[in-house]
Amino acid sequence: MLNLQLIDSLKNCTQLQVLRIFSNKLTGKFPSSVANLSTHLQHFCFSDNLLTGSFPQGIENFQELISLSIEKNSFVGEIPEALTSLKRLQSFAAFDNMLSGEIPDIFGNFTQLSDLLIGRNQFIGRIPTSIGSCKRLNILDLAVNRLSGSIPEEIYGLSSLVALEFQQNALSGPLLAQVGNLKQMQLMYVFRNKLSGNIPATIGSCSSLTKLNLAGNHFTSFIPSTVGELASLETLDLSSNSLTGTIPEELEELQYLVNLNLSFNFLEGQVPTSGVFLNLSHDSLKGNNMLCNSNQTIGKNLGLSQCIAERKNKYILLKVILPVAIITCLVIFFCFICIFIWMKKQKAKTHRGISLSKVFPPMISYSDIRLATDNFSANNLIGKGGFGSVYKGIFRNFGDESDIREIVLAVKVIDLQQSKALRSFEAECETLRNVRHRNLVKVITSCSSIEHTGEEFKALVMEFISHGSLDKWLYEEADGEGSGLCLTLLQRLNIAIDVASAMDYLHNDCEPPILHCDLKPGNVQLDHDMVAHVADFGLARFASQDSSRNGSRTIGVRGSIGYIAPGIDTHKLQFLQVFLAFDFNLLKFKISANLIIL
Repeated sequence: MLNLQLIDSLKNCTQLQVLRIFSNKLTGKFPSSVANLSTHLQHFCFSDNLLTGSFPQGIENFQELISLSIEKNSFVGEIPEALTSLKRLQSFAAFDNMLSGEIPDIFGNFTQLSDLLIGRNQFIGRIPTSIGSCKRLNILDLAVNRLSGSIPEEIYGLSSLVALEFQQNALSGPLLAQVGNLKQMQLMYVFRNKLSGNIPATIGSCSSLTKLNLAGNHFTSFIPSTVGELASLETLDLSSNSLTGTIPEELEELQYLVNLNLSFNFLEGQVPTSGVFLNLSHDSLKGNNMLCNSNQTIGKNLGLSQCIAERKNKYILLKVILPVAIITCLVIFFCFICIFIWMKKQKAKTHRGISLSKVFPPMISYSDIRLATDNFSANNLIGKGGFGSVYKGIFRNFGDESDIREIVLAVKVIDLQQSKALRSFEAECETLRNVRHRNLVKVITSCSSIEHTGEEFKALVMEFISHGSLDKWLYEEADGEGSGLCLTLLQRLNIAIDVASAMDYLHNDCEPPILHCDLKPGNVQLDHDMVAHVADFGLARFASQDSSRNGSRTIGVRGSIGYIAPGIDTHKLQFLQVFLAFDFNLLKFKISANLIIL
C-alpha cells in the first residue's frame, strides 16, 4: 500500500526537487496530503506501480514541475484542467492507465512541453487543438483510445515532432497535405482508424521517416510516387485500405526498406522486380488479385501470374475449359455435401489451434484481465458457479504493429472466499494441463497474481464458446430465454456423440484416467458450429487404480446428485433417452442424457 506516512514525512522537506518512486508494487490511492509537498518539486514520478483512484490531486501546486510521470498504473477519471498552471512542464506521461472522458484543452500554456504520452487509456472525443501550441513537442502518443473526429490542422504545424502515434482510435477525415511540414518526424503510426481520401503526395517531404504505418484505414486512389523519396524508410505498411493503380517503381530505390506490406488493396499491374521486392513474401501482396509479374521466379514466390500483353488466347482457352469447369464444380459440390459435417469439425479444430496458440502470450497479468473485462463489468458476466464467476474478455494488442489482434476469451475468476475454491482451481489446473481434445473447453493459460487492493487473485483464461451452455438450449428459463425448440433431432444426436467422445477420451485415453464428477447440461458448451465442449473440471479427480481389486476405486460422492433441470413440464414434453455406457477397466459408468423433443 502507498504509505500515508511516507507522503506526510516528506512535507517538511521544503527544498525537495526530485521525487521518484517507480517500478514497485505500491497500491492504493494518493492521499490528499501530496499537495503539501515542496513547492520546489521539479520531477514527480510514481510510474509502473499498482496505484488506483483518480488523478493525483494537488499536482497543480508544483509550479516548478518539469516532468510528471504516473504511467503504468490503474488511475481512473479525467485529467484535471487545473494542470494548465504548470507552465514549465516538459514531459507528461500518463499512458497505460484507465483514464477516461475528454482530453482537456489545456495545452496552450505548455510551451516547454516536449513529450506528451497519454496513450492506452479510455479517452473519448476530439484531439485538443491547443496541442498545436506546444511548438517544442517531440513525441505525441494518443494511441489506443476512443478518440474521434479529424486530425487537427494545428498538429501539422509541430515541425519538431519526431514520433506521432494515433493508432487504434476512430479518427476520420483526410490526411492533410500539410503533413509534409513534419520534416523531423521519424515514426508515424495512424493505423486502425477511419481516415479516408488520398495519401498526400507531400508525404515525400517527411525526409526523416523510418517507419510509416497507415494500415487499416479507408485511403483510396494511387500510392504516391513521392514515397520513393523517403530515403531513410525501413518499414512501410499500407495494407487493408482501398488503394488502386500500380505499385510505384520508385519503391525499388529505397535501399533501407526491409518491411513492406501492401496486402488487401485493389492494386493492379506489374510488380517491381528489384530492391525490397526481391525478398518479398506472398503475405505482403495478397488480396490484390490484379497484380502480375514478368519475372517468373519472383512471380512464383509471390503467387502471382505472369503478365501477358496479348490476351486473345486466354479468352479462347476460357471458352474451352468453362464447360468442363462447371461440370467439375457440380461433382465437387455433391461430394462436399457428403462430408460437410466432418470438414466443419476439422476446420473448427484447426482454427482454434492456430489462432489462439500463435497470438496469445503464455503469461497474462491481472491488469490485462481487468482491462479486457472492463473492470469485471456486470455487462461482461456470462455465468456464475459455486466457486467463481465467468466473464467475457476482449484482449487486444497481442499481435505486432502490422497485425493487431483482438481476441474474445472467457475468464473464470475464482472466488477465494469459498472454502474449497482454491482446491477447485488447483484441481482444474492439474486436470486440464495435459488433456487435449476437440470436445473439451480449451484452457489457454492461468493467472495467479495480486489484485490492486492487495488481495490474492486467481483466474483461468479459456476459449470463448459463443453459443453458451446446453441447458439454455434444452430448457425454458424463467425469463423466457432459451428453448429446446432451437435444437433439431440431428443436432441433439451430434451433441450426445460429442459428449460421449469427450468422456471416452477422459476415461480411456488419459493416464491416469480422469473422472469429471459433475456432468450436466450446464457444464456442456456449444460453439458457433453447435459442436459440444465439456467444461468445468472444478470437481474432477484422477481415478486411483488398485491392482488388488477387480476395477477402480473412488472415495466419496461428488457432483450434482439426482440432477434434474428446472422448469420441465413432463405432461407437455416427450423425452428421448440416450444411454451412453463407458467401460473404465472393470468399473462401468452409465450416463443418461435427456434430449427433449416436442
